[in-house]
Amino acid sequence: MKIIFFGSSEFAIPTLELLAQSGMVLMVVTQMPHPAGRNLKLTPTPVSNFARSKGLRLLETDDVNDSKYVNIIKSTDAELAIVASFGQILKPELLSTLKKGFFNIHASLLPEYRGAAPIQRTLLDGADETGVTIFKIEKGLDTGKIAISQSIKIDPVDTFDTLSYNLAYLGADLVKKFLENPDIDLKDQEGKPSYAYKISSEETFIDWSKPARSIGNKIRAFDSSPGARTLLNGEIVKLFNFKGIEEGHAGKGEIVRINSDAVIGCVDGLIKVEKIQFPSKRVMTFAEAKNGRKVDTGHRFGT
Repeated sequence: MKIIFFGSSEFAIPTLELLAQSGMVLMVVTQMPHPAGRNLKLTPTPVSNFARSKGLRLLETDDVNDSKYVNIIKSTDAELAIVASFGQILKPELLSTLKKGFFNIHASLLPEYRGAAPIQRTLLDGADETGVTIFKIEKGLDTGKIAISQSIKIDPVDTFDTLSYNLAYLGADLVKKFLENPDIDLKDQEGKPSYAYKISSEETFIDWSKPARSIGNKIRAFDSSPGARTLLNGEIVKLFNFKGIEEGHAGKGEIVRINSDAVIGCVDGLIKVEKIQFPSKRVMTFAEAKNGRKVDTGHRFGT
């Protein structure tokens, strides 16, 4: 079977690597290079870099639904498309171009967490289970019929990075199974849907009046990008590597101890966090920050 692969982020790489090894990929479609980093240098997507390294035919576009690109895709011998973290809505004209259709790798157990940020929303909610669903794309938002799905447990200290890694490789495994029987009977989604809307900048700020578990979940959900933010001595810092909860009492946001981790007060206990990032600085441990006299016990986040 000949396949066109649509993807952009690191999440898509395990599946693309699997498909590239199989020799099935006729073309890879990804987003155009976008400004990134302090210097806003135009940076290709991870999928673009991988495709070039393997000599795969590559199409970069910020509007795959443009008739020019629809015609390019239609002119290939591909029968089916696999989509993983592509970043654009695929419209009906494009979806009608391939005989067997377009199948998306979605990082949730649909119909839960439909939308743009399923991994982050799952972590924010403190869920203990998630999974991957491969479904046929249709006009609605992640509403298509399911080909295959599988669940996994979430570790209490999983971050966005670690959970994304686990789900990306699970997605590749499920694609392999799906392609062994691409004509599998598709099933309707069952249950009440929920939605994983795009994360706003305001949501990345920590509210120290929230429970310890909620604050820990926020740090996990935005680790390593974009980082959970809070004020410290009047400047915005980011916290990373949530290590768990301890019993105890302290002022909201107050640093009560620094060893290898910092122990910080919440309304119902204490949280342990390993790393901090100051503006325009690298991520460092709290021990390093204390040695550099940038932070100390008694300092209070949120002020």
